[in-house]
Amino acid sequence: MDSMHDLSLPPRFDGAFTLPADRHGDYLRAVGGGHPVHSSRELAVRAGFADVPLAGIHVLGAAMATFTRQFARHPMQLLKVDTRFVRPAYPGDTLALALELLDSEAVAATPFVAGRYQGYCATSGGQKVLMLDFKIRVAPAGG
Repeated sequence: MDSMHDLSLPPRFDGAFTLPADRHGDYLRAVGGGHPVHSSRELAVRAGFADVPLAGIHVLGAAMATFTRQFARHPMQLLKVDTRFVRPAYPGDTLALALELLDSEAVAATPFVAGRYQGYCATSGGQKVLMLDFKIRVAPAGG
């Protein structure tokens, strides 16, 4: 690897996160309430959920934050995110995050390394909640 690209992306990432009920409430307040299925148990049950589900985009945001925290000192760009919501997650669920680097390459004439990851979030029982496929660019820390 040349001196401009002295960073390599991790080939695998395993982590976990929990979104407790108070954070769910914070998220709903931040987005102006969202769809009522995420705050009304009665509506959620009528919609076929076991209880009030977390908003899928909230789960996605927490998953991305869990992964990108390792690059906190590095300039980073999120280029693309594809996701599929497989089943609901509920406040208080601990979700495992498993990601695999599919490919990476140096970005010509920049200090960035680009990478594509695929993976999923799953409940403690192993049920997949969210499928992820995303591309990032990361540069070495420092300036």
